[in-house]
Amino acid sequence: MRQITMQEVELHNTLDDCWVVLNGKVYDLSIFQKEHPGGSKIISDNAGKDVSSLFNSVHPQDIIQRHLPPEACVGVLDVSTVDPEKHIVAAEEKAPSRG
Repeated sequence: MRQITMQEVELHNTLDDCWVVLNGKVYDLSIFQKEHPGGSKIISDNAGKDVSSLFNSVHPQDIIQRHLPPEACVGVLDVSTVDPEKHIVAAEEKAPSRG
């Protein structure tokens, strides 16, 4: 599987070109965000970021396999390219509440 740098992920940060990091894998959510049950805003607001913490706090583990086609995964994050001081993560306060 292709190794993708965090810097490349950060470039895909628009409505039409939306990549996120989720548990070490990089997903292209450009098409899916329009179908997202929670609305596209939460995805577009966090495009180009690591959304693992936010995602895991509101979704069951198997939801990716149930709702995304395999080709949505464009690669794995090259963790050696993540600068801990600059690493961009999703904003927790933007998450919709459960219930």
